[in-house]
Amino acid sequence: MTQTQPLHDVTGLVQPLLDRLNRELAGDLRPGHVEMNPLIEHVAGFRGKQLRPVLTFLSAMSMRGASHSGGIGDDVVTVAKVVELLHTATLVHDDVLDSASVRRRIQTINHLSGVETAVLLGDYIYAKAFHMAVQLPDPTAARWLAETVRVICQGEITQILHRFDYQWSEARYFTVIAEKTASLYAAACRLGGYYSDVRGANEGRLRALEEYGLELGIAFQIVDDCLDLDGDEEVVGKSLGTDLSKGKITLPMLYLLRDEGQAQKLRDLLGTSEAEGLRRLKAEFPLEHAIAYAMEEAQRRIAKAQASLTQLPEGPARTALDRLAGFVLTRRT
Repeated sequence: MTQTQPLHDVTGLVQPLLDRLNRELAGDLRPGHVEMNPLIEHVAGFRGKQLRPVLTFLSAMSMRGASHSGGIGDDVVTVAKVVELLHTATLVHDDVLDSASVRRRIQTINHLSGVETAVLLGDYIYAKAFHMAVQLPDPTAARWLAETVRVICQGEITQILHRFDYQWSEARYFTVIAEKTASLYAAACRLGGYYSDVRGANEGRLRALEEYGLELGIAFQIVDDCLDLDGDEEVVGKSLGTDLSKGKITLPMLYLLRDEGQAQKLRDLLGTSEAEGLRRLKAEFPLEHAIAYAMEEAQRRIAKAQASLTQLPEGPARTALDRLAGFVLTRRT
């Protein structure tokens, strides 16, 4: 993988909106019981790059042809907050599913306070997100995001049901990552454009934003799957090797399973501990070829995402979306 492209040039265009979002979320999530405050403050550390709200804001700006974040309405900010909360809730639950101990270089909620607390905290965040969504005068976001969460859960359940499934195909893999990861990217982009205050928003442009988000999200997950096998835990900032230990068949593994001579060895490797699995994978398999194969597919997805942007008005926001795609392809965290 190449060196990560800087993200600050992209987020700088919407930084005032991100600052507002984070200030408001601190109040929005304030619990009714003070003993929950440390958990809410802790989970705020999971926000990281905040790509999904960035996409919401940039998509709104791209529909308007805006050169700065001024004039973006309150509804767009609310949608961005809801998207960020939904993503945060999925992270809390994902860490439970993966038995992960580290997220963004800090302890996961399940490691810190137990599985029961983590599950309920994720539910608490989901409930807050949908409470905010239904307050919008236009119900489109609430309806669209409710369906998106259903699709995310469907993808996660399907992946769980097919752990250690050596008949898993690339087609099924792409379907599942489109559901469990890319669907929220697509929703963030489409809804940002929809709530941009552009009267009679062009459906073609909304579909272009949705396609951009979908392809970007698929590429993001492919890169994530590569980092889980070949990343540096200190750089990535979360537990690695969980796909191996949980028997999740990702694109690099599908490449290795093609070779019958390697397939049985890989089957024996799946389900071992994270550290042992990664050590043996790197020592006994042509992992660099598997990673290269997966990254070629990620590059194709990014090219499709960038091509969809040609339907949007030229301007700083469209340029930022194009550069953001480059960041996703080269990221190491």
